[in-house]
Amino acid sequence: MNPQLRLACAGLALGLLAACGPTPGPAPGPAAQSRTVVIGFDGLDPALSERWMQEGRLPNFSALREQGHYQHLATSNPPQSPVAWASFATGLDPGGHGIFDFLRRAPDSYAIDFSIAEQEPPSMELPLFGYRIPLNEGVLRNRRQGTPFWLDAEHSGQRATVLRVPVTYPPDPVSHMISGMGVPDLLGTQGTYTLLATRPMPGAESGGRVLLAPVDEDGIVRSHLDGPAHPFDAEAPPLSLPMQLAASSDGAILTLDDQAYPLKLGQWSNWIRVRYSMGIFGSVPGMLRAYLREGFPRPLLYISPLQADPSESALPISSPPQYAANLAARIGDFHTLGMPEETWALNQGHLEESAWLDMVRTTLAEGEAMLYDALDRQDSELVIEVFVQPDRVSHMFWRGLDESHPLHAASSDLARGAIPWIYAESDRVLGEVRKRLRPEDRLIVLSDHGFASFRRSVHLNRWLVDHGYLVMKAGADATQPLFAAVDWSQTRAYALGLNGVNINRQGREPEGIVNATDADALEQQLVTELGELRDPANQQAMVRKVYRATSIYTDSHRKDSPDLIVGYEPGYRASWQTSLGATPTELVEDNLQNWSGDHCIDPDAVPGVLFTSFKPDGSAKGIADLGALIRRAHDDAHAAATP
Repeated sequence: MNPQLRLACAGLALGLLAACGPTPGPAPGPAAQSRTVVIGFDGLDPALSERWMQEGRLPNFSALREQGHYQHLATSNPPQSPVAWASFATGLDPGGHGIFDFLRRAPDSYAIDFSIAEQEPPSMELPLFGYRIPLNEGVLRNRRQGTPFWLDAEHSGQRATVLRVPVTYPPDPVSHMISGMGVPDLLGTQGTYTLLATRPMPGAESGGRVLLAPVDEDGIVRSHLDGPAHPFDAEAPPLSLPMQLAASSDGAILTLDDQAYPLKLGQWSNWIRVRYSMGIFGSVPGMLRAYLREGFPRPLLYISPLQADPSESALPISSPPQYAANLAARIGDFHTLGMPEETWALNQGHLEESAWLDMVRTTLAEGEAMLYDALDRQDSELVIEVFVQPDRVSHMFWRGLDESHPLHAASSDLARGAIPWIYAESDRVLGEVRKRLRPEDRLIVLSDHGFASFRRSVHLNRWLVDHGYLVMKAGADATQPLFAAVDWSQTRAYALGLNGVNINRQGREPEGIVNATDADALEQQLVTELGELRDPANQQAMVRKVYRATSIYTDSHRKDSPDLIVGYEPGYRASWQTSLGATPTELVEDNLQNWSGDHCIDPDAVPGVLFTSFKPDGSAKGIADLGALIRRAHDDAHAAATP
């Protein structure tokens, strides 16, 4: 997804600037008599898992299958990670929990918004010396509705540790939680990296920012690193730090705010702590890592997104608030960004494959350390962690597996081995978890969806234009995103996000023209016509099935859903331009980006997996059934362990 979709950092203006360092937590309670341990491997695909289990390459998954249970697990519709993990947490379909995509149609507008969390600004402000001082913190809320099963467990007296599960920002009030997908960086985006370059760089239009700076006569590159917006002065420039880069014998010296950090060529730095001053109002702490891609005389420096420092976080990333700091004191620093694997940097060519995979190794190791800490402390009856690395690696390197992908022939040996490597790593993690379990513990392992190749991009809004459903303003540039060129007075339907099509309804959209009577017939017409969509290059079907929201979703939050959900055939997916409301000239084109695998297609084509260490009752058919299965498993284990 486009990581620059912004989410304001609630509390940055007031309460959350009082960062909390390590503080003694409550005295540990009694050791859990029995535990239910739930491990998610985001994107683990059943076909690949079964093939590599058969070949003996996943011995721990094979052993769990033989000793317990294995099955395919139906995913959500659409099969997108925030949608599926919200169903996992709550047991609800998207109409019940209200998460339908990474992106959402902002109410009463055509704006595109991030779907996971929202902030209401402070309701009271005090004008003072040109600043606006908030008198309350505003409200930051998770848009996911429903009650996650770990809260039910806590209410029944069972302690829960929940680590890096998507759609958990801000964190739920449980015994221990580290938030996952949804946590922004300090800029309020889902991950904006920085590239310091001495020459123009291609591909700077999305996901990052390129700082162009010359090498001065004294051999030093001078620039600045912008941080968060000033929380008390909307007219002020962003908070900023001076930055310099100078040559050294084995790389370079990075200086940030008068602190020098040695960098070695082709190696990630350790965590670098930064602090953005607001003068009398204090400062905003954060941290980053740097990677020196090329050295002098033409240096190229990659800087990770600015992240909350877990030791004194400016964002609400854990429950209780001091848990992140205490955890960091035990296991070391860790990424706090909700989606820390910077896929767009690899997609844009701003980070090479080896550096990106090294970063994945780091996030995987951090997740392992969190999980092993929770298991070794034995202070929770319910332990849950999601490892997203299989999903991220599959997105970026499916081209190495698929001989039919346009980029396969040009794929490196590293690209061709990346997905087998992350599956082997997942198997290793599973083995380490099994070693830490006691006989009375129960283990559940799942993925939220599978995977398929992403060979061809479908510009669905182009089809809607060509068939008269979406109308452009005369002379406007239709390739501009955010529906900038759309004539809403004549538009009946538009595509937004990765699977959705919306009717331009009267009373819902600000310039809606389709009344309720006509909307039903229009939906049915689009279901029929989109279901017949063919690739002009080879006449292959591009859509397997189109679903009407009224047919598949409960109605609690259906008003916020797309009207139609397009289930693409494997090999096809909505283009990035479609997701953001742009309309390129062609209907379909080859996908020539590193992001070469995907799952935002028909849900029947990408089921997930479910492994258990016990024989379940067979009622868990889909990911929304997992909460009930976990509760039953835990109750059974607790009963067996109780004298």
